[in-house]
Amino acid sequence: MCDAARCPQATHHGEHRRVWLSSADSSRKLLTMLPHSHKDARARIQMDIDRSQRVVDAIDAAHTV
Repeated sequence: MCDAARCPQATHHGEHRRVWLSSADSSRKLLTMLPHSHKDARARIQMDIDRSQRVVDAIDAAHTV
């Protein structure tokens, strides 16, 4: 998925919200299934969740203006 943190040409619009939210939800579900002993994998997944949620929040903020 395009990410403004990784690509300066990335844009996010309302129609992208569902995909980003789904990504965050899927990652959250995966995180609950991983044992706590997999700290590195859990940290990477949490970063993905945070990134996806930031995009969702930015889309929401742009549509409330």
